[in-house]
Amino acid sequence: PEKSNGIEIYAGFRQLNGTIRMEMQLNNVGSPADIQGLAIQLNKNSFGLSPASQQIVCNPPISAGSSGTAAVELVVTPNMLAPVPTGQPANPQIQVAIKNMATGNVFYFAANFNLDALFSSDGTMERSAFIESWKSIDDRNELYGTVSDLPPSSVDIDTVINKFKANNVFFIARRPVPNAEGQEVVYFSMRTVTQMEFLAELTFKQGVTACKICLKTENAPYGPLAKLAIESLLRS
Repeated sequence: PEKSNGIEIYAGFRQLNGTIRMEMQLNNVGSPADIQGLAIQLNKNSFGLSPASQQIVCNPPISAGSSGTAAVELVVTPNMLAPVPTGQPANPQIQVAIKNMATGNVFYFAANFNLDALFSSDGTMERSAFIESWKSIDDRNELYGTVSDLPPSSVDIDTVINKFKANNVFFIARRPVPNAEGQEVVYFSMRTVTQMEFLAELTFKQGVTACKICLKTENAPYGPLAKLAIESLLRS
């Protein structure tokens, strides 16, 4: 709060009705002037995101000791894309500069972007195309993990399918695992608005509150972020 001259900000990202948004809670913890108008700028980032408008209007204004919310629509702009160094995972961090128009003070913060906010509503694919893609992706581009201590709703496959669909992660197929009592494998696809594709295989076992994940993609630097997005959705 000191660095931001009495303004405290909590920020997160989500997609709402096809729009990528940065949503903020603003707390006026000691700014003598009401928080009314802010200007926002983003540094180049791994996703090419920038604000559709730099102006943030707080309506009603946020007086000292009170809180308010604001949302910024983000758009993908190719010249805002920070190249990912070869062999490195994409950095999820988005660096933000905000100027308080009333005081002229500028402050900076960083927030991690969750890749599911970039998933597109057209991310589904035909089963045959999924199988082709799955086979064609090199095994070196596979990521594995286990998510444990899941809530009961997150090991009910029908519930997971519906929850994933609401977040643009699309069900492709499910099948029982041969010779493994009570185990079932479920396949999903995702595509970002920047046309990166991710394929996932989730393995569930009856009575076990955990799930195994295998994720494949040609966009290897972004694979860990897609896997993290799936893990977060399962935990939510």
